[in-house]
Amino acid sequence: MLGYVRAYKAELKVRDYELYRGIYCSLCRALGRNYSPFSQLLLSYDFTLAAMIRLAVSENGCTFSQKRCPYNPAKKCLDCSKKEIFDICAHAVIITAYYKVIDNIEDSKGLKKLAAILLYPFIALMHKKAKRLAPEIENAVSQAMKMQSEAETKQNIGIDEAAHPSADALGKIFALDSGENQDSLYRFGYMVGRFIYILDAADDIEDDIKHKSFNPFKNDYPGLSSEGSGKEFADRIEKMLNLTQSQILEAFDAIKVERFGSIIENISLDGLGASAEAVLGKYRGKAEKQKSFSVR
Repeated sequence: MLGYVRAYKAELKVRDYELYRGIYCSLCRALGRNYSPFSQLLLSYDFTLAAMIRLAVSENGCTFSQKRCPYNPAKKCLDCSKKEIFDICAHAVIITAYYKVIDNIEDSKGLKKLAAILLYPFIALMHKKAKRLAPEIENAVSQAMKMQSEAETKQNIGIDEAAHPSADALGKIFALDSGENQDSLYRFGYMVGRFIYILDAADDIEDDIKHKSFNPFKNDYPGLSSEGSGKEFADRIEKMLNLTQSQILEAFDAIKVERFGSIIENISLDGLGASAEAVLGKYRGKAEKQKSFSVR
């Protein structure tokens, strides 16, 4: 996951934002507890949603206590009591980061590839532990990477086929050990994964054209230098994201959440919308840049 999945602070109540930050901080602590302080550098808000949705469907509630941030002792942050949920998500962070590093080594160039090569020995050591502790997640992500590699060898591949492997992996991670909510959580995670894939492909298309890397939109948009082609591209991506976002919300409505519903809805609606606006705004002229992007 790539930093697109985060709450939209302006639309959250103060209490909800503090709880959201508490889940983020709890996941950060889980990474440090299970791996090393270095692993905490891999944290993003993306897997905060995975932890929150697992907490939301848990039969028993959770408690938060205030603790000092290890990196800023002057600041207090919330720590959640459900350690086992955060441990699972911490393993997922490591496993997905490992395969992202492998992908960057194989497909990237220049500084990006060099950074991945330097990072590999550290992430490989942590991955060895993560795949032992979370074999279901390891299997889902490793199979997704194989499917992705095969898909990228095909000519004129459609966005549905290109997005499926990573979306399927995220769906399986969200649905892991989720009981009666399994189907709905898989669908929710799948659509979030699809949204991320489409948005990331749109975000990277100019670099992928430049470095001759795979991108499912590259054949249709070999160059985005003109304002007209950029706007056309942004409009097309917006329609895809609108449809996907509506399916995310539909899947969320089918999940029996016990808590954190308003925060998850904020992430799914306003948070994803803000991320999309930031990316698509690059391809539109200033006069065309939209003030909002959300499904109502």
